Amino acid sequence: MPKLISREKAVPLSTKLLSALALLLWMPLAMAQNNLGELLDAGATRLSPEAFKEEVLQRVIVGPTATGGRLELIYTTNGMIQGTGSYTGVIGTSSLSLAPINGEWTIADNGTICTSMRIGSSPSVGGVGNIGGVSLPTRCQFWFKYSEQYFFSDSDTDRGARVFRRTLKQ
Repeated sequence: MPKLISREKAVPLSTKLLSALALLLWMPLAMAQNNLGELLDAGATRLSPEAFKEEVLQRVIVGPTATGGRLELIYTTNGMIQGTGSYTGVIGTSSLSLAPINGEWTIADNGTICTSMRIGSSPSVGGVGNIGGVSLPTRCQFWFKYSEQYFFSDSDTDRGARVFRRTLKQ
């Protein structure tokens, strides 16, 4: 008889699984996307060049950098990028520094958004070119959208590829 009582009080496995699933669905999935596979499984769609122009251009977008900083950028209709980036100061300190960001963007034949940026540089003065800062090589990436957030990745097929989140500044 004791076995009957313990069985009656036990929560059925199906109820436990449904409860766990409900909790997982309740949590905001977009925040947990670390790679392309997770992003696509959550329901993200690839952003077409036309959608990129319509939804992202001339709007301030913000997001984290791979090194723990934060970017705030505008992709302009004339192919320019302008904004600022924050980063921690000298190693061992917690001070936050801002650096200007400028550059160019284009759309490649395969639909990727290609950017070439200069961080911490001043525009040319008297035809002398950029002064200071770091020029990053051109990088072409695929953009995705999920739940009013944007993500970009170096691949649109490698499910393990890292994704970076961007949101429109409100």
